[in-house]
Amino acid sequence: MPIIEGFWIRNFRCLKQIAFGSSYIQSVVQDGEQDLSPYDLTPLTILIGAGGLGKSTILDVFAFLADCLKDGLDAAFSKRGGYEAVYTQGMDGPISIGLVFRACSEPRPLTYALNIVKGVGGIYVESEALVYRGSQRGALSQPVLFFQNGTKSTRHIAPWHGITSLALEKVRRTDAKRLGLAEIGLIEDVPDVPQLKMFLEGFHYACYRPDNAIGLAPVTYKTPHDIRLATEFKRMEAKHQFELPGILDVIAKRIPRIEKIYFEKTESGRTVLYFKDQRFPEPFAANQVSEGVLRLFAHLLLLEDSIPAPLLAFEEPDCYLDTNQIKTFARAVRNHAMEVGGSQFFITTHNPLLADQMDPSEVWIFQEDIDGFSRVSRAYDEIVFQGIDLNTVGPGWYSEYLHEKMF
Repeated sequence: MPIIEGFWIRNFRCLKQIAFGSSYIQSVVQDGEQDLSPYDLTPLTILIGAGGLGKSTILDVFAFLADCLKDGLDAAFSKRGGYEAVYTQGMDGPISIGLVFRACSEPRPLTYALNIVKGVGGIYVESEALVYRGSQRGALSQPVLFFQNGTKSTRHIAPWHGITSLALEKVRRTDAKRLGLAEIGLIEDVPDVPQLKMFLEGFHYACYRPDNAIGLAPVTYKTPHDIRLATEFKRMEAKHQFELPGILDVIAKRIPRIEKIYFEKTESGRTVLYFKDQRFPEPFAANQVSEGVLRLFAHLLLLEDSIPAPLLAFEEPDCYLDTNQIKTFARAVRNHAMEVGGSQFFITTHNPLLADQMDPSEVWIFQEDIDGFSRVSRAYDEIVFQGIDLNTVGPGWYSEYLHEKMF
């Protein structure tokens, strides 16, 4: 399946400079020798650490790229309070975002690099590049396209051999306030670039709040808050009209004490969602169910989508979940990530129990560096640094070996 193997971010909110996966090089001492090898991200990445260090910002970077592709730079920044609200205070240089992307059809990874600045003419793309890296260390890279943008929106292009002159002209005319990737991703002759565009545009952000049942209960309440669960349920209802009852039966079997989940339509056409708890004779409407059950239901509903988003992010999915519910979620998300055609996940958490359910190579730890900005390290490497034999690490590996030491 397509996957982001690594990425880097510079000057984006609290992230001064940070890198993951194949864009991150960690010095690992093994058998008395230093290994400076980079490595790839897996389909499942857990971000853990203290608050205010940028875990949620990582998720917003993916959302930012999706917004830039769909609506342009000005709209993406406006949505976040403007350029000054996004740019890291006290820093120099552009906002820089880079991805290492591997598509199913191409053995070589495709690197996408983007630099954004603000000048006299406003916000614009300073440079943008798409390059195939060599599959072996030291191998030559092969540029697909390279853009150098100025205030007059001029672009200097190193054309890929499969692109027609007409297609090149379309790219040249792309305004510097829009990503060149948005235009190139429409050209089928460029290998794997359309997949990268669709992968980023398909980003889905899942963050559920305590009032999620509103819109799925008999009484309608007015609220300024997010009602994302109602939105998600109605999306699944429209997308899987005939399969939805069966999907709800599958989910009910995974949630402790819930024996049946079903929905009914009122005369006015509203959808009312019900949960049958095995301890009680009558079902409960969604707004009468515990927040833990609702949140777990929301997560599992998203994972049961037969046409899932290629890139999925969960913001603290463990909130309000008890121990068994966290384990249920971890199993479900792992099964989904490992399926053929599954999604790539980025998940933030403060809960060591959720990290315990993952492999040390999947967990990335945020800490405050000496300059006050964030740094990240892979849990696997931290265990190696401490001289712990990975073969002896048990089910509670993060809680036992790392949580108190790292914080």
